[in-house]
Amino acid sequence: MKTDVAILGAGLSGLGCASFLRQVGIKVAVLEKDCVPGGKVQTVQEDGYVVELGPLGWLDKEPAVAAFVNQLGLEALPAEEAQGQRWLLKDGSLHLLPSGPLSFLRTPLLSGAAKLRLMREPFISARRDGEESIHDFATRRFGKGVADTFFGAMVSGIFGGDARALSVQAAFPLMAGWESESGSCLRGAMRHMRKKKAQLKAGESPTTSGKLHSLPQGMGQLLQVAAQSLGSAYHGSTEIDRVVWRHGAWVLFRGGQEVGQADHVVFTTPACVTAQLLEEGDGSLRRAAAGIQGASLQVVTAAYAREQVAHPLSGFGFLALRGQGFRPLGVQYPSTIFPSQTPSGKVQLRVLLGGSFDPEAANLSDQALQQAALHPLRDLLGVQGDPERVWMRRIAGGIPQYALGHLERLAVFQQWERQLPGLYFAGDSLFGVGVNAVLKQALAVSERIQAKHFA
Repeated sequence: MKTDVAILGAGLSGLGCASFLRQVGIKVAVLEKDCVPGGKVQTVQEDGYVVELGPLGWLDKEPAVAAFVNQLGLEALPAEEAQGQRWLLKDGSLHLLPSGPLSFLRTPLLSGAAKLRLMREPFISARRDGEESIHDFATRRFGKGVADTFFGAMVSGIFGGDARALSVQAAFPLMAGWESESGSCLRGAMRHMRKKKAQLKAGESPTTSGKLHSLPQGMGQLLQVAAQSLGSAYHGSTEIDRVVWRHGAWVLFRGGQEVGQADHVVFTTPACVTAQLLEEGDGSLRRAAAGIQGASLQVVTAAYAREQVAHPLSGFGFLALRGQGFRPLGVQYPSTIFPSQTPSGKVQLRVLLGGSFDPEAANLSDQALQQAALHPLRDLLGVQGDPERVWMRRIAGGIPQYALGHLERLAVFQQWERQLPGLYFAGDSLFGVGVNAVLKQALAVSERIQAKHFA
């Protein structure tokens, strides 16, 4: 096999990068160790149910996602308006999360003192150097009440992680940039919104809704169609075990045998796997990769008859604060978000467990995991009886943890890119988690390859 670009991994990042490159006539080969594409995306279709055991969808904010979907000739499925409502479990009760300045002032989730401290944010001196944990950043800018309640829940919901351990510059670079550029997150956010409005008015930026979207047959449809569109350029069940730069080309090995060559190679694999594949060198890549750990995630989705659940299940679902005796990280309401993906008269409850706070969840038996996920919902949501169906998935190391020092580790990978021609890194280990982040990076990598290929 001789190709312009070899892409390792057929998740969203790898297939997105391949699609962007093929669109401009660059020859690609996508190599995936598993028999089916998808990576973290996994969708089950069964008797009228569309069940997501990976990401539920994407927020319509990133042009790269729309470009990928459109290139494949797919039509996105928008979520119901109710999904905009999100809740937080605190002290045994569900509270609606604030969605704007006035609702922050009215929310019972913050004390009066915490609200006054929040209002002081524009007058807090900025810190413009050094890496900082998300919790320290939020406490310094917004106060401890906001940091413990909102940022703690947000980080456990997005990363399954601890706000005290993760880097704000790596996990939330936009927010950190608001402070460094404007001296205040509030002023930075307002400047950001004004800039976006000006770009929209001038036609320099595509119109986006910020609304959650998926596909009629689920997120798995996106990966299946993308892999099928590659034809013979997609190679499933092909695990590469070594990649070497030799005589002006990247050489790929499997089982000690050369299986292909490429002018460019894109790694979308987890950082630790990437470092093993590029094992030749001074060990710097392996040391950097060792600091990028992943938190396991368990997804348990249960189907009930609607009359079995007393709660109205309005909105997207809820996050649960840690340390309050409620084991799941959160619960989502897929049948409210995308009603067409659940049979009439039924509901889906999707429960997330694990993360860095609860690594033991990964070792539970299937029966114990189902009990841990669903038993806490009986009183909280008024769930009666056993579910009609249950789907479970265990994602080992599923969510990369951008711990303090991540920017230094990222710099090592970027140094390797600069030193070796045609080497590129993508995927969620380095540049951001979620559908939007990985496809944005995939597009950026494809554009860099195009610039060199057509130079």
